Amino acid sequence: MNIQETGRHPHCDLPGDPSLILTTNVDLGDKKGDILKALSKLVASSTAVCITDKASMVFGGSDEPLALGCVYSLGAINVSNNGKIQSGVTDALEPYGVTESRIYINFFDMPRENVGWKRSTFGG
Repeated sequence: MNIQETGRHPHCDLPGDPSLILTTNVDLGDKKGDILKALSKLVASSTAVCITDKASMVFGGSDEPLALGCVYSLGAINVSNNGKIQSGVTDALEPYGVTESRIYINFFDMPRENVGWKRSTFGG
């Protein structure tokens, strides 16, 4: 099954739109709350942001600082928006040693009927 069939990413059973889910192996310390708020403003004021830091992660056989993210949206996935988010996440994580070449974000446009909020879905 794929995201078009299920409305969910096959490797992430995470919330839908609007959301940014970010996992990193670095310790964000007492600045984690500030980063959450900054990324929320970057994506949209109504966006849910979740960051898991200090995760066990490896990329290319190396556990050097890295991050992996998923963005779920209702119709706002495009080159311009995706680039702004990718750049903003990089800006937020570079001070912690996460270089731009070790940050991957997957962007998903969710079908409205597959995103729930306030006891209903955006599809009706």
